[in-house]
Amino acid sequence: MHYYQFNIGDYASHTSRLSLMEDLAYRRLLDLYYLNEHPFNECLTDVAREIGMPENKDEITYILNKFFSLSDGFWVQNRADKEIKTYQSKRKQQSKAGKASAEARKTKACE
Repeated sequence: MHYYQFNIGDYASHTSRLSLMEDLAYRRLLDLYYLNEHPFNECLTDVAREIGMPENKDEITYILNKFFSLSDGFWVQNRADKEIKTYQSKRKQQSKAGKASAEARKTKACE
């Protein structure tokens, strides 16, 4: 997913008390979560490296515990999962519609 809707008001209201490093970690975590369309594994070292902040494990730990939940060995973010699921569903519907349209044009051209 290369695009996601970002609500500035919601973000500001939830993150106004974060330090600059915590805020940066949260944005990078969200961006990577949406880009890869899947949760992070529970290994903090891996997560820190993936977002380019290996020296900020304390901040990343705080953000993961505050905004994500650990489930079956993965850090999940419910709102992001909902948005990703909606995106994937729309993409699948658009693909089906495109294939049906192409088939209809092909059939029409053969007649």
